[in-house]
Amino acid sequence: MEAEVTHLQRELTRLPKGNIASKTKVLEPLTFARSKNKIHLYGWLSQIALYCLVSGITANDQKIICALTHLYVPTVTLLENFLQKSSIG
Repeated sequence: MEAEVTHLQRELTRLPKGNIASKTKVLEPLTFARSKNKIHLYGWLSQIALYCLVSGITANDQKIICALTHLYVPTVTLLENFLQKSSIG
């Protein structure tokens, strides 16, 4: 799975730079629920990456928060743990 994420990150760096948000509209990512199908996870990760790109979310900690808000799990615990370890909280 790490190889796929790395591949997707490389693909994102190849996209044109500039103010994409003003030109492109992307639907907000769906909430991800537990799935044993890796394709569902990869698709969701792609939605999150695209949404962050178009929304101008560039900082890694903000990307993580965006992804956490689109998980169908007790995100409060995950978010609290993340904020305690990051420079945000």
